[in-house]
Amino acid sequence: MQTAGWEYYNHAAIPTTAPHEAVNLQAVEDGSIWQMNGGKPILARWSYDWDCGQETEWWYVIKDEPFDISALKSKRRYEINKGNKNFTFRKIAPDEFTDELFRVTVEAYKGWPEKYRPNITEAGFRETIKEWGKYDVFAAFGVEDGRMCGYALLEDMGASVNFTVLRTIPETEKLAINAAMVNGILEQYKERFDGKFYINDGARAIRHETAFQDYLEKYFNFRKAYCRLNIRYKKGFGAAIKMLYPFRKLIPGKTGIGSMLAGLLKMEEIRRKCGS
Repeated sequence: MQTAGWEYYNHAAIPTTAPHEAVNLQAVEDGSIWQMNGGKPILARWSYDWDCGQETEWWYVIKDEPFDISALKSKRRYEINKGNKNFTFRKIAPDEFTDELFRVTVEAYKGWPEKYRPNITEAGFRETIKEWGKYDVFAAFGVEDGRMCGYALLEDMGASVNFTVLRTIPETEKLAINAAMVNGILEQYKERFDGKFYINDGARAIRHETAFQDYLEKYFNFRKAYCRLNIRYKKGFGAAIKMLYPFRKLIPGKTGIGSMLAGLLKMEEIRRKCGS
């Protein structure tokens, strides 16, 4: 069943609209949200009170003004310039680089903590690439050998762009490939910054251990757009969350079901602090 304005992600129904846009709650109110294609959500999650101007427990990390490298400290300018020296960056047609994209993906996953490392096959990856038509796809190539060393997928929403995927070969990080790629992306979209447009790296991380959003804030002057979180649970799950909530700090959240439950309870804590 298609659910207008919503999609399934990691046991949750989340809006397909940009975070600054109003969410159509009809499917939540009539219960059809629990019959989605792609999976069986146990909760519906959405943001509201976008960029409210006060610190809250829920936010998106965004870039909403042109990047000015001269405003950075010299150490950070050096890192970006080093990346630009070692890599070229351009938009690509992914079906023309399937083998290289797969190679980079496999190498990138080797650098992930094992508990987050997905299993992929070349055949499955080739099928996935067929669905990349909705993305702007960019890649970084080594200056010395011309080999692809990283790629990024960005979803153009019109008034905003979602920073969806960034994959790089770990051994190239010492050559500042991440700096080269982010700088290249900001250069690609620089003419779009009109006071309303923004690049969105997503909401606050709950379960995954990542410092990438901190990196974007420090090196490229991304900022937190504070808002609030609301959650609606499938019948039965809300009562379970309410019962477990007082014991949330006692639940081991390293792997498996414990990790998922710890994430749910952390979101519930944020929701309560947001006043929803």
